[in-house]
Amino acid sequence: MKHRITVTVPGLIVVGALFASSVQGAGFALMEHSAQGIGRSYAGSVAGIELESSIYYNPAGIAGATDPSVVAGSHLIMTSVDFDGGSTYAASGAPLTGGDGGEAGVNSVVPNLYMVTGISEDVAFGVGLFVPFGLATEYNAGWAGRYHALESSLHTVNLNPTLAWQINEKFSVGAGASAQYASATLSSAIDFGSISGVAPGLLDGEGSLEGDDWGYGYNAGIIYAATPDTSVGLSYRSKIKHTLEGDAEFTVPAPVLALAQSQNMFVNTTGTADLELPASATLGGLQKVNEKVSVMFDLAWTEWSSFDELRVQYDSAQPDSVTDESWKDTWRVSVGGEYAASEAWTVRMGAAFDESPIPDTEHRTPRIPDSDRYWLTAGLGYISSENFSFDVGYAHVFFEKSEVSLTSGTGDGTGDGTGDVLAGEYEGSVDVFSMQLRWRI
Repeated sequence: MKHRITVTVPGLIVVGALFASSVQGAGFALMEHSAQGIGRSYAGSVAGIELESSIYYNPAGIAGATDPSVVAGSHLIMTSVDFDGGSTYAASGAPLTGGDGGEAGVNSVVPNLYMVTGISEDVAFGVGLFVPFGLATEYNAGWAGRYHALESSLHTVNLNPTLAWQINEKFSVGAGASAQYASATLSSAIDFGSISGVAPGLLDGEGSLEGDDWGYGYNAGIIYAATPDTSVGLSYRSKIKHTLEGDAEFTVPAPVLALAQSQNMFVNTTGTADLELPASATLGGLQKVNEKVSVMFDLAWTEWSSFDELRVQYDSAQPDSVTDESWKDTWRVSVGGEYAASEAWTVRMGAAFDESPIPDTEHRTPRIPDSDRYWLTAGLGYISSENFSFDVGYAHVFFEKSEVSLTSGTGDGTGDGTGDVLAGEYEGSVDVFSMQLRWRI
């Protein structure tokens, strides 16, 4: 009995809470950094089509700025995540009690704020505040997959000062530094009935973790304006490493409390977990067809393969938890267009394909119900005066149906190690409503 407790606890606590899907961008990346850009599915964002939000997409895009300007935006993300299936005990094959978890998606609001100003004729400075990664999922307490996941959340905030230099009429370069805060929360049920040998599912407890950390990185980019109507941009954003430090807490049923305490297991403790947020690179282009019509594209790569292992260290008797994730690098391609209906109004449309980094059904979990997705977007821009403009955008994201076949204590390690098997199918979709105000000071 002691052996079973010793080897199964670590997987419960952290894995998956730190790396669950945000269901907007690939993996758990967030794309919502510009209400203007969402209308085009963010196509052309690295080619200098926008000024202030280039701080995120390509810092070279702020080169040539003169008067100070500010952009404030907000994005309402409405997520739907539905599971159809169930879970069985490994030893007997009997089904676990509980439902399908209900609506696991959690609605959230993501802000962005940018400020840009010219320093000289050729040099500009800007600073951005945005949310590059995030997630929020929550299942009903008694659902069939409760030993894999109950609540998961990951929040990040990135402060990104930037400098850009317009070398000549054709070339601009830029670079920035990132100070990024990350915090994570996880909870899962624990099957103490199976662990103690009493009876599977009879004695449920719960484990949870909260942790946070600051990390640092950089971004850089270049824009080549071949003609006044044609430009190409290339940008790179570095990976950022976090070592999350926090508290692990357990709720242990009375019949097994003394046993857990005697082994210094399932006791409230502190711990650390490494979280590496991936590097990415994007190539994009902009072509003005005529005075009214422009078309653009983006091709983005994200180094999700750096998420190959998650190691959790505890300050109690529990050994390290080492989990094989084996994610793969992904690609995102987007196309979009703008139509200048008048001097004041601009209409935008776009589409995108976003590849999932999850390699197979065994690595898909309730915390990461991720799959390939397709974007359809639209937006409007309105210039109200010389100093003010307003943009709104909408996106609907379609998810491919995805299967999960996960044994507790394997795959991403989110279970309690008792061997119960979660099998079924996920469906999901996202609606994003964005708006922003630009003020030229």
